[in-house]
Amino acid sequence: MKISVSDIRDEGLRIHTHMGPGWLDNIPELKSGEEGTRLASDIDVDLVLTKSLREVTVEGSLGFSIEAPCSRCLETVRLDLKPDIRLLLSPADKVKDVDDIDHETYRGDEVDLDDYLRGQIAISLPVKVVCREDCKGLCPNCGANLNRETCDCEKDWEDPRFAALKKLKI
Repeated sequence: MKISVSDIRDEGLRIHTHMGPGWLDNIPELKSGEEGTRLASDIDVDLVLTKSLREVTVEGSLGFSIEAPCSRCLETVRLDLKPDIRLLLSPADKVKDVDDIDHETYRGDEVDLDDYLRGQIAISLPVKVVCREDCKGLCPNCGANLNRETCDCEKDWEDPRFAALKKLKI
């Protein structure tokens, strides 16, 4: 999304658009396959750009939905996410070093928001998705989804791969 700084008037510039899933092809966390996390909607972009001298402020939000497997029971979960956007853009010749994630530089008369917006989407993705807080998960022995059914497996079942650890004396 490239914007010419000279197009930003005194009252600001409002941008409301939708981006298709293909716009996020370079975010590995959003796999396009059936397994893993995937984008389940278009990205709703709602931004207001204002200019003060040569500095540009970008404020607004992104809205989108993802589908991901629950990390406990593997059921598909749909999450609606709406990360806030707040960015300050300064001319590259005015600022030497930028260490703030919400402060970028631009060259010439054009600002490109694509990388910043993709980055905000990537960091807004949850690390762990659960269908609900009290999800019981899968039985480690038979694999039954304990939210939907009960199983007759031993409740004190122990993973045989860790049996040798019981013999250790510390």
